[in-house]
Amino acid sequence: MRNESKLVKEFMENGKLVSFPVIDAHTHMGPDSGADMPFSSPEQMIEVMDRENIECIFCSPHSALHDPNEGNSELEEVMKKYPGRVMGYYCFNPNYEERFLENIENVINVPGYIGLKFLPTYHRYPLDGDNYKKALEFANKHKLCILIHTWGNNDPHNGPRHIKMLCEKYPDITFIMGHSAPGELDGAIDIVKNHDNVMLDLCDIHRHNGIVDKMVREVGADKVIFGTDMPWYDPNYGIGSVLFSRISDEDKYKILYKNAKALAEKNCR
Repeated sequence: MRNESKLVKEFMENGKLVSFPVIDAHTHMGPDSGADMPFSSPEQMIEVMDRENIECIFCSPHSALHDPNEGNSELEEVMKKYPGRVMGYYCFNPNYEERFLENIENVINVPGYIGLKFLPTYHRYPLDGDNYKKALEFANKHKLCILIHTWGNNDPHNGPRHIKMLCEKYPDITFIMGHSAPGELDGAIDIVKNHDNVMLDLCDIHRHNGIVDKMVREVGADKVIFGTDMPWYDPNYGIGSVLFSRISDEDKYKILYKNAKALAEKNCR
């Protein structure tokens, strides 16, 4: 069947979208142990963004996955250097709760932050544990977003059941289900269907045939946000996954730009 999308035609003719830019809401930067990523420095990533018409990325450096103190500092330097191009998530490690609460005010005082990032499985701490409580209360008070890695498959640290509990308890937080719990995608979809403050994230899961169509069919394009895990993937791959899906061009615009732009305008100081 021929694809009649004007955006697909534009993308094929120009090698990028030109009608509107893209916002990538789930990225990293910098080296990661044991992985070869040829465009992982901030400068290299900006070059890729310029080439592929990506207006902005929402980022948490690889260093933040292992040492959030170092990663958050690195992120703040890059956000200052590239204002409006790099925005970020303050990575919070609950195992060292007090250390990260000391600087959590940076999220509302340092330009570029849009919210927090939780990595329960990486940090081996369950999302319903007490050490997340103060960070969640802070985010709820300031109506921030939180990107939470969710894997599913009954992960004891994070999954759809944890998100359901949190989004009901903290209604003023916008929760982004990082990777959309690929092991329990239907459970993730059910939560998004029934809660206004939760979004599905296309990061990594976009590459599976039919996933974009399924998400939009089940929850609507307004509840799906675009992410690529750049620099693990070239963003054009993820953009193509959305463009060549069987959804309307208006829905593609929402996913690739409008939804993330609204989050940035709401949350970024």
